[in-house]
Amino acid sequence: MNFLVWWDGDTSRELLDDTHVDKYTGDGTERVQDFDGVASNNGTKATPALSADLMGDWREEVVFRTEDSSALRIFSTTEPTELSLPGLMEDRQYRLAVAWQNTAYNQPPHPSYSLADAAARRTGDPLP
Repeated sequence: MNFLVWWDGDTSRELLDDTHVDKYTGDGTERVQDFDGVASNNGTKATPALSADLMGDWREEVVFRTEDSSALRIFSTTEPTELSLPGLMEDRQYRLAVAWQNTAYNQPPHPSYSLADAAARRTGDPLP
């Protein structure tokens, strides 16, 4: 597992590996999403072309090339969420991480703050 992605609407990241998303359950993993007709990059590292909050709802989209490398496909979650957080691209560190993902260091981007803490502040819940 080389990548993480905020996919299912909670503040825990899911595991993004090759062309699928899995959720860690404590007893193993559960398949959440398969991306068909696409291929990953970087051989055994099996990374997407890009993962980032492209649409601005704080959850991340993933971009893969088609199997014949003729096009790019953008995948977004359809899972509803109760959390209303600022788009991750508003965070300077996150934007920089998205840029380095494409130019130098192909790893998932991380914001400068904890999403769980931000969600707790917005809802008034105690911090985890």
